[in-house]
Amino acid sequence: IPENMREHHDWRRALAVDPTSRGLGFAVLEDRDRLVDWGGKQTTSKNRNAQCVAAVVALVRSYEPDLLVLEDCAAPRSRRCGRVQDLIRDLRRVAISHRLPVRHVSPPAVRETCAGSPRATKHEVALALAKRFPELARQLPPPRKPWMSEDARMSVFDAVALAVTARDWQSGAGKARPRKAREDP
Repeated sequence: IPENMREHHDWRRALAVDPTSRGLGFAVLEDRDRLVDWGGKQTTSKNRNAQCVAAVVALVRSYEPDLLVLEDCAAPRSRRCGRVQDLIRDLRRVAISHRLPVRHVSPPAVRETCAGSPRATKHEVALALAKRFPELARQLPPPRKPWMSEDARMSVFDAVALAVTARDWQSGAGKARPRKAREDP
């Protein structure tokens, strides 16, 4: 990433992307508390990563974000499969080609920032986000039982949580920063 992008710390609009086994969830957050858009993009099983990359390119062109936020797959407690790790690397390359800084956020940082505990469940994070952004409350999935698959709507909450965490850390609203969120050099 060029030197001038490394020093850019004042982001107005962030695009967060949460890849899933069925596609991706996304959220566009402006300033600290204005949720501009959110949703999911479903893909077919053939060329899933290429379809996700195309969807993110369209989102970048449409919203012109100042920051792309992705999960930090190298962080402890990140359990991303190889295909999703490859996709996150591909999305980082997309960001570089669009001269867009990337912030990687760890799962414990998301839980700590959004729900107040690094051990919070995804549902607790989603509940906290539904309180912060009432427009999301209708989409809140019920708590997941151990035998259930994750509800597809959860990827939207995961993307919003990534964006909120990156924005809170940038603004100084987050707690200690070490190894919780990192920006690509």
